[in-house]
Amino acid sequence: MAKKHRFYILRLLLFFFILTLAYPSYSAVELSNTGGEFRFGKVKAPPRPLQWKVLTTPHFEIFFYQEMEELSQRSRIILEEEAFDRVFSDFRDLYTLTPYRKIRVILFASRKEYQNSQASGLSLSDSSEGVAHILINRLVVIGQPTFRDLRGVLTHEITHLITLGPFKGDLLSSMTQGVPGWIAEGLAEYYMPAETRFPQREVALRDVVLRGEVDALEQISQVRGNLHYAEAWSLTDYIANKYGQAQLSQMLKAVIKEGYKDQTFKRLFNRSLKELWTDWRQELTSIYQEGAESPSYTQLSSPLFAEYRDQTMVKTTKEGQIFFLSSHQGRFYDLYLAEGEKVKRLTEQTVSAFDLSPDGQQLIFLSDQDGERKLYLLSLESGAVTPFAPEVTNPVEVAWSPQGDRLAVTANRKGDADLFVVGLDGKILSVIADSPADETSPAWAPDGQWVAFVSTLQGYDQIHLGNGKTTRLLTRQALHHRKPAWSKDGKLYCLTGEKGYYRLAEVDLNNGQTSFCWDYRETVLEMLPQEDEAFLVVLYNAGRSEIYRFQR
Repeated sequence: MAKKHRFYILRLLLFFFILTLAYPSYSAVELSNTGGEFRFGKVKAPPRPLQWKVLTTPHFEIFFYQEMEELSQRSRIILEEEAFDRVFSDFRDLYTLTPYRKIRVILFASRKEYQNSQASGLSLSDSSEGVAHILINRLVVIGQPTFRDLRGVLTHEITHLITLGPFKGDLLSSMTQGVPGWIAEGLAEYYMPAETRFPQREVALRDVVLRGEVDALEQISQVRGNLHYAEAWSLTDYIANKYGQAQLSQMLKAVIKEGYKDQTFKRLFNRSLKELWTDWRQELTSIYQEGAESPSYTQLSSPLFAEYRDQTMVKTTKEGQIFFLSSHQGRFYDLYLAEGEKVKRLTEQTVSAFDLSPDGQQLIFLSDQDGERKLYLLSLESGAVTPFAPEVTNPVEVAWSPQGDRLAVTANRKGDADLFVVGLDGKILSVIADSPADETSPAWAPDGQWVAFVSTLQGYDQIHLGNGKTTRLLTRQALHHRKPAWSKDGKLYCLTGEKGYYRLAEVDLNNGQTSFCWDYRETVLEMLPQEDEAFLVVLYNAGRSEIYRFQR
């Protein structure tokens, strides 16, 4: 009997220990004498004093500090006018179990400042832009995402908190099996606005569908990488469409209370887990048929650098040098240079974007290796790396002008990505686009007079032209148009498509109509026109992204 009592006491102590870790003392959040300043991270000294403020809304407390006022207002609008209603209305009945209380949202300007706080739970190498702490009803946003990513991460993480929050007692109990990954992440992905989902996830899903290799539920529940997130979303979407969106909350509650087993799903859907998976698998075949009967380019050609995995963002010189990003060393990504069969690594830090100077002597690249997004110049002759600090903050992308005297920089200053022209001294010369939506993927016309870019202002990704004085909407079809690129003779190309199938297309500069140049089954992720009417293309196939040479 005494042994049994000791067992329950140990369990109770363990429970309170977990709660101690999950629920930090109130001293981690301290009000100043003025009542207007909040200090997070008393244990670790922040790199700069953070003057915390709080924005209170009906359902949230949004904490932010200097230079983040506009981002906090953007977050407020997304949370209160979009995300909360989108999710809570479907899961309202769960809160008869646990009363609703306000969610605390903490905004950090950079990964470095997040790491220096007590809210920290990720390493600097982690690329996550948001973290949901379910046990303490807290959401952390990291690094000032673009407007699209901000909408996505807020909705995704809020879904976790709203759907799993009422059951945190059950999730801590050893009596429950918990929630399988495909349900938890499937719900979070399902409630995200469609345009905010990471495009490569559906690319990965289409790929396995065409190859007949859709993962089993046990694999999907591991939730590792783009494919598992896409499969989890797709299965959740199938259930909502087939049985009604209201069944999602009933499924979640039943799995937690009754267990993740066939009996639970037979009661809800009259289908076992295996039968539900089979039904969904058959549905996928009809969704991703476009391009399925086309010939396979990867069977007709060979990748240029087969041993280097996850290749992306390719640039070339007229001498035949090829620059690209790869996760070959385990980071997303290092920068590489290929000269013939010789390939060498140019950086030993995470690179998210880069461009090559017209004379081929320098590279400019973007990295947040030290926890802050910064631009750097790399001398290809000496290997020296020097910081480049433009007047615009939070750079996202960069493109060198054909004349070599200017840079087009996409930067996130106020909760969305805007497009600027910046001199080599870092000063802002003009504003190409500054709308409430994101303006991304800048590409200079060969004469340096216009910049093609992508905007989400019309819902779909559409290509615009801008010169600092005026902008012009170019593409108008109900398809996504991404990654514009110019040929040396002034032709404009882009990637066009949807449902994970993006093809190389030429854009008519007069009417914006696109005509496909790609008649193969593989999805094109990146492309770069060459002088001989060929293209370097990054293709997605069998879970890999690799560079190929494509001749029309």
